[in-house]
Amino acid sequence: MKKKLLNFFLLLLLYSPVFAQEKRLTDTTKQLGEVQIVGSRSTNRTKLNSPVPVDIIDLKSLQESAPQTSITQILQYIVPSFHSVNGSNAGDAASALNLVQLKGLGVDQLLVLVNGKRRHKSSNVNWGGLGNGATGYDLNSIPTSAIERIEILRDGAAAQYGSDAIAGVINIVLKKQTDNVLVSTTGSIRRRGDGASTRSGINYGVKIGSQGGYLNASVEFATQAISLQPGRDDAGLYNGPIYGGGANTRGYDNIYTKEIDEEILKSRGIDRHYFDQRGGGSNKAKDALLFFNTAIPVGNRSEVYAFGGISHRTSQFTAVYRLPGWTERNNTTLYPDGFLPAMDNSITDKSIAVGLKTNLDNWKIDISNVFGKNDFGNVISNSLNASLGLKSPTTFDAGKYNASQNTASLDISRYFDKALSGINVAFGAQYRTETYQIIAGEEASYIKADLRQIYKIDTSVNGVPYLADAGLLALNGLSPGSQIHAGFRPSNEVNVSRAIVAGYADLELNITSDWLLSGAVRAENFSDFGNVTTGKIATRYSIAPWLNIRGAANTGFRAPDLAQFYYTETSTSFQQGRAIDQVTASNKSAATRALGIPSLTPERSTGYTAGLTSQPATGIELSIDAYLINIKNRVGNTGNFSATDPNLPADVRALLLQTGTTQAKFFYNAFSTRTSGIEFTGSYKIRFPGNTLQFLAGANFAKNEVTDVNTPKGLELYKNVIFSEAEKARVTTNIPQQKISLQAIFSTKRITALARTVYFGSVTTATAQNATFPKPDYFFQKLSPIWITDISLSYQFTKAIQGTLGVNNVFNVLGDYSSPTISGLRNPSVVGIQNGSAGIQPFARLFARF
Repeated sequence: MKKKLLNFFLLLLLYSPVFAQEKRLTDTTKQLGEVQIVGSRSTNRTKLNSPVPVDIIDLKSLQESAPQTSITQILQYIVPSFHSVNGSNAGDAASALNLVQLKGLGVDQLLVLVNGKRRHKSSNVNWGGLGNGATGYDLNSIPTSAIERIEILRDGAAAQYGSDAIAGVINIVLKKQTDNVLVSTTGSIRRRGDGASTRSGINYGVKIGSQGGYLNASVEFATQAISLQPGRDDAGLYNGPIYGGGANTRGYDNIYTKEIDEEILKSRGIDRHYFDQRGGGSNKAKDALLFFNTAIPVGNRSEVYAFGGISHRTSQFTAVYRLPGWTERNNTTLYPDGFLPAMDNSITDKSIAVGLKTNLDNWKIDISNVFGKNDFGNVISNSLNASLGLKSPTTFDAGKYNASQNTASLDISRYFDKALSGINVAFGAQYRTETYQIIAGEEASYIKADLRQIYKIDTSVNGVPYLADAGLLALNGLSPGSQIHAGFRPSNEVNVSRAIVAGYADLELNITSDWLLSGAVRAENFSDFGNVTTGKIATRYSIAPWLNIRGAANTGFRAPDLAQFYYTETSTSFQQGRAIDQVTASNKSAATRALGIPSLTPERSTGYTAGLTSQPATGIELSIDAYLINIKNRVGNTGNFSATDPNLPADVRALLLQTGTTQAKFFYNAFSTRTSGIEFTGSYKIRFPGNTLQFLAGANFAKNEVTDVNTPKGLELYKNVIFSEAEKARVTTNIPQQKISLQAIFSTKRITALARTVYFGSVTTATAQNATFPKPDYFFQKLSPIWITDISLSYQFTKAIQGTLGVNNVFNVLGDYSSPTISGLRNPSVVGIQNGSAGIQPFARLFARF
């Protein structure tokens, strides 16, 4: 019978995806790598006996063998419900970041902790990609070499940790080791010789005193070369008019022929590849990171601890080539062959946490303060302000912005082992402050130089004629501000803050040795919109020593970020290949109020999970969990309101005129959603004399759907603009709803071989073609499912040195090509939003331990 049961679960492993590391259901609390921090304040909790789903990912083997080097890409290929792609699938400043999602929900609907403490977000509001109109977490600002393991709580946890934890929590646990100097360096390059990347890191720890004190520090440096458009060798090649008027807005005709262009190109000594579109896979970037983790015992019952670091990244995003014949955006005296504008982002991220842990009469007390700040600078180079003519600079300081967070916490807990079968009581309080600031750029980066004051003749009550102000008029129609991204205006400047006070209580009851019941409640007060209360209840029951069932229900919320209240920007988008200048209005602006869009309110959620975990035999772990998450009043961006609409309020028209734009969009609690799905996880490890073979697998099958649209009163005719098809696709079909990961690792004394394949399900995108009222036109494109396969082989040359060779995407799977309709007059390239891969990418790594 036992043999049949084992065969059954082996068969299940082959057909039911699983994911985990080697863990045991028994005695796991004695293993440091298995003790769970996230999702429970009990030190007796492990991932298998947790009442909610938790993944614990030991990075050691992945850092040595996996093709991926950044945190976001490592998790992308092993965690089924996790999703992140290269930032250049977004646009402008968002291309410098690789934002992350859980279960297909928003990049701002998960919470990130470091060593169990809340981490700050990026200050950048992202456009396109995963986080349209949202701020998210920059996980890549933490060195991979500093991380011991990552814990992912796949359940709502706002009652335990506060705002944002609707989809779940990612907890990054830093290294404490003091035994070795760990050195790793990796290099890779793409098939066409582009996109070369390197990442090198050193981790070192020293003991402090004789009572277990330590200081562990990591330094990491990474480089990334810009990549060409993914796909064929001619992907992104421009094949329309180049030097003729109206280039990039129409094809050749009888007056301006391709032969004319070819003669001009020949005389200039260049060819069409001069105008290739860059990007689409990676920016040109450099990263330097430093992180530390330390704890010093004070007496027998206390310790002082600290952790944090600083990172600095420079990232260059290049946009669509401004062709010489693009008369409204180019000045042929400055750029006779047009120009490729670039956005140079400078990102500095700083964090520091200090705290004291002590034990008083079996009460564990943790007092801490965590500060983090993210600075984002924008310089536009190789560009111009067309409305300034020959007076235009070619490099612009477009301004900067920053966000900070300071969290002071008091956490108290105690485990009563003689009450029932054990009770853990925890409670605490938090005081958090958040700030957001925008600093204006230089005048040339935003000005529309051809605006002139105009007057009209009016008469007084006595019939006396006089000149009255009639507003502003654009004289020449040339594009304003620095190309690719206009600078922040003085009127955009803000320096705002808010305070949040919170208190929580958390109770875990082992009613019997087999039955666990837990609950949490949290109350928060936000200085800008008032009180929020959330709760959670969860349970787990052991049917047998090898089988647990579990379930949970929670309420949650997400407070809109300060940036979503106050951010304003002007940038360029492309609709059917034609450049359109757009303004994003602050939610606090007069234009927003005049249009009838109210102030933002918190998003509210209810979530449910139910599942089981099992360890039917030595070396086998299985889990399956179903989930349902309803979110009301999600914050998004509206579609585009057009300047050609005669019904726009005067304040909206004034905003468009002042910024020289033709379309405007707004932040709004526009819609509600339902997310449902099922996730499988587990592992199987076989030990041979001197060898091990481990199978890991995982799968997530999800469905995201819109359940309601909130159209402001008086804007009923604009319902297709308030909630656009593009926004609907972003929250329902823009990322794979199905993902399967299968992995095998074979290890001997000297050799480690890894083989992994990941299935990314189909994706449907919606791209705006215009701003036609009342319903804009969209192009819908469905991308076929793809399998991406990685292999690597590591060899231990000595006890200290290991080398690894391998390939990411060994079969060069590219996915679907974008439509020529979307590409305009350029050859189409691959749409890489499923997995972020631009094709086959070999790598080499050297790992040393001293």
